[in-house]
Amino acid sequence: MRKKIKIHIIFLFLTHVLLSQQDPAFNYYMFNHQSVNPAYVGSKNYTTITSVYRSQWSGFEGSPITQTASFNKPIRSKNIGVGLGVLNDKIGPLTTTDISIDLSYHLRLNRDGSYLSVGLKFGGLDFGINSEMIQTNQPFDQTFFIQDDKSFFPNIGFGFYYYSQKIYLGFAMPRVIDHAEIGNQKHYFFIGGGLINLSDLWILRPSVFLKYARGSSSVYDFSSLLIFKDIFWIGGQIRSSIFSVLPDGGLEGSYAFLTGVNINKNISIGYSYGFSSSKNKALNLGTHEIILRLDILPKVIGLLRSPRFF
Repeated sequence: MRKKIKIHIIFLFLTHVLLSQQDPAFNYYMFNHQSVNPAYVGSKNYTTITSVYRSQWSGFEGSPITQTASFNKPIRSKNIGVGLGVLNDKIGPLTTTDISIDLSYHLRLNRDGSYLSVGLKFGGLDFGINSEMIQTNQPFDQTFFIQDDKSFFPNIGFGFYYYSQKIYLGFAMPRVIDHAEIGNQKHYFFIGGGLINLSDLWILRPSVFLKYARGSSSVYDFSSLLIFKDIFWIGGQIRSSIFSVLPDGGLEGSYAFLTGVNINKNISIGYSYGFSSSKNKALNLGTHEIILRLDILPKVIGLLRSPRFF
């Protein structure tokens, strides 16, 4: 039999999901642009497969667990990119599975390798509630009676993406259709970053990620990775409301440590550990995130459109 969780924990989760985290947040957003921006697909000269596992508030029964897998490749003869993404998010009794097909067109702006792309996202969200996980103090309490339910909600999204050898900027709206019945609404995302050569051995990669949703907190992430000889990286991240320079005691505030290694020219793996700045000590149990990426390089790759760290 599945574990039971108390109703006040359910309310905490529902509040967090509906008000501040309708779309899951990733510490490794800088390696996972496709999850929000369809214009990213095809921006490399090779096929990329990415998988992320995220366990938030580890040790807290019913805490959020998110898995995502994505595939994208360029069709160079047509200047287009195609991709497929699957995301599964489970929090308490709620489970959502998001499936999307991404298409993009890439316009070369100059001979220096700068491009502007536009993308479309087509798919849908499967939403389910498992009432067996809800336990009240009073048996058969009709106040909290919820029937098991699964529903499918269609979706369309779009995005823009500018990139060169050293910088990238993007804007995306991955969910255009509101579904008020499940508290799902439009999100707006901005992402930007670049590469700064510090020496022959070290590269600095700063990046920023902004998220806005009507009726919810506007949140920013700032990350900085220090990369050694294209072999491994180490860095840090802060997440906070845009109205606060540093994370405060709100649910959205957090700090994270990131590290990873390029095992070879095809395989990269990264790990992140984060902790909340919330005054609610129950949320300070740590968040773990693992990313695995496979780059399927052609035999002759020539000049890559964008570095592997994009």
